[in-house]
Amino acid sequence: MTDKPPPARGASFRVVAGIALLALIVFAAVLVAIMSNSEPGSSEINAESYAEEVAAALTNADSEVGGDLVYELECNLCHLQGDGSLSPLFFGLADFASERRTPLSAEQYLYEAILYPGLHLVEGYTNAMPNNYAERLSQQDVGHIIAYLLTFAAEESDP
Repeated sequence: MTDKPPPARGASFRVVAGIALLALIVFAAVLVAIMSNSEPGSSEINAESYAEEVAAALTNADSEVGGDLVYELECNLCHLQGDGSLSPLFFGLADFASERRTPLSAEQYLYEAILYPGLHLVEGYTNAMPNNYAERLSQQDVGHIIAYLLTFAAEESDP
């Protein structure tokens, strides 16, 4: 009785194995890309989140300069002149921001909302706000805008 060697695996097995390996590599690359593009702050936010950045941004912040920036960036078109259907209006924002994402302060919440607008959307709204302000604005500009936004208290309709 002679032992026969097992049949050789053909070219079709190598092709299937190659395709499976390629699919696995592509899946891993897509997963890494998705994870590396997640926005900062997407993990749990605590009371210290953004505290240093916000404090630095608010140093010498000027609400009048912030108001000019809001008009220059055309934020006013949706947040002041709109009817509130496309985006939340600024009116009452100072009060709303202080309660929106505890334990974040109003300043921290506004910082997050400006630089990472899609991170925590207000119920009923989509992310229609530009998401490139982290690259376009300086920390000081963000501070000016926050100072301006904090002038919108619930009992006041025009700062």
